[in-house]
Amino acid sequence: MKSAIAILLGFVVILAPVATGAGTANSSDATHRRLENASPSAEDLIRRFLEALDNKDPAALRHLRATESEYRNIIVPGTVAPGAPPRHYREDVSRYFWGTLNGKSAAYEKNLIDTEGGRGPTKVKSVSYKKGTTRYADYTAYKQLRLVVENGSGEKREIWTGSIAEVDGQYKFISFIRD
Repeated sequence: MKSAIAILLGFVVILAPVATGAGTANSSDATHRRLENASPSAEDLIRRFLEALDNKDPAALRHLRATESEYRNIIVPGTVAPGAPPRHYREDVSRYFWGTLNGKSAAYEKNLIDTEGGRGPTKVKSVSYKKGTTRYADYTAYKQLRLVVENGSGEKREIWTGSIAEVDGQYKFISFIRD
């Protein structure tokens, strides 16, 4: 009788996490993660970025950037070579990374609105990425966006900003920091 109870308890301990999905890491989870409020292309993200600047809309600009959850659960762990295991950081460390990035990016959002806002309508003349494109395990980074734009008066100017992440065909700014 004791051995039957021991076996039954063993099954409960082993099967309970499986039944609830806990402890069953799926290596394809990262490829099925979704970014909230993302764009279907880098071009659309850049269009929305310029529209937010033209309208001096800080909320719209902020929604184009990764959330804390996206940054801490997709970007940070997935910034490894394709096929490599994800990085794992202590909770306080990943919160520190987010806090630093978020604080600097929020300040730069204000700077973008103050210096580039309200100059539209703005049209893109050229797009480049100063530090190129890098494929990571969970996303592709388009590093340091550089735009040449023109307003309705024919005035051309450059806008330099941070990097864009593409996750499963969705695009969002990682930050607006010109790192």
